Amino acid sequence: MSLTDLFQADFKYNKLSNAEIINNRRVINGYDDGLMQVSPLKHPWAYEIFETMIKNTWVPQEIPMQMDVNQWNADNVITDKERRVYERSLAFVSNLDGLQTNNLACNIIRHITSPEIILAITRQTYEEALHVVSYATLVEALALDPEQIYGMYRTDKDLYDKNQIVLKAVSKIADPAFKTGTFDSDQMFLEACIGNIIIEGIYFYSAFLIFYVLRRNNKMPGSAEMIQFINRDEDMHLKLFIHISNTIKEEQPELWTPEFQQRITDNIKDAVEMEYQWGASCVQEGILGLTPENLREYLQFVGDVRLMCLGLPKVWNSQNPFPWIDELTQGSMIEVNFFEGRVKEYQSGTLEW
Repeated sequence: MSLTDLFQADFKYNKLSNAEIINNRRVINGYDDGLMQVSPLKHPWAYEIFETMIKNTWVPQEIPMQMDVNQWNADNVITDKERRVYERSLAFVSNLDGLQTNNLACNIIRHITSPEIILAITRQTYEEALHVVSYATLVEALALDPEQIYGMYRTDKDLYDKNQIVLKAVSKIADPAFKTGTFDSDQMFLEACIGNIIIEGIYFYSAFLIFYVLRRNNKMPGSAEMIQFINRDEDMHLKLFIHISNTIKEEQPELWTPEFQQRITDNIKDAVEMEYQWGASCVQEGILGLTPENLREYLQFVGDVRLMCLGLPKVWNSQNPFPWIDELTQGSMIEVNFFEGRVKEYQSGTLEW
């Protein structure tokens, strides 16, 4: 039922009780009067995630960057290779959050019929925009050339190809005429939601790892702290879309066919391989203990975690070669059972250590 039907037609007494209206809600294709009633809740997990996001508010201006500036401008602290890896990583993540901001605001949210999920996605959209500003803060603090960072995809074929693949993935439901409500369109929407899990949970991970490897070697600590805040936000986004995807599966189990499961498995396998190829092109023979070999193992481990979160079997059975990363991510980034892992809460831009 559309808003036009409800509020521009003649008044008709609706015999549905409020409880019945709430119980008829679904992630997509549910009853929605557009009034954003969030009490009581049909999907309480979404409101809990929304509340945690609010508690986790931060701004990039709080991050101290002076040590990074000093190291970047010094002659013998950051090597040429490390500068190149840093700039390529920054270029990609800044591109990716821009794509994701538009994807959520224009493609995803308009099909959701659960008000509490809309709240959480709206907050996520704000956080993605905040991340865009955060990367701009790094560019400005280090006096990097914006053309070099934001325009790198125009001169770097590997980055161009990766952006093209990500854009193609998020554009499957971008057609303004796209609507849920049929088997094929609902499957396509579910695939788009799982695409968000891939974006948040795989495509960022080689770049994040590079920032953390630099930090572990006492290099660019402010940049790594900025990434920690961003990473913590992305963990909540990942948790949100895991819930969304699994709830659509529960509400519309007919969508979760063996063929569709295989397609999702293939999508995740392709994403892991693409992220590996990108990361390997950045680190080349290796930097500061990060090599193509342990990068591949790490991304395969992360890929298996994403599969398990969707109820799919592992593909690689790889181990995490960087157990120290939990010290930087507070153990939340690659929790094996995501629903048992909680991102530590903190107020107004402070990290717990």
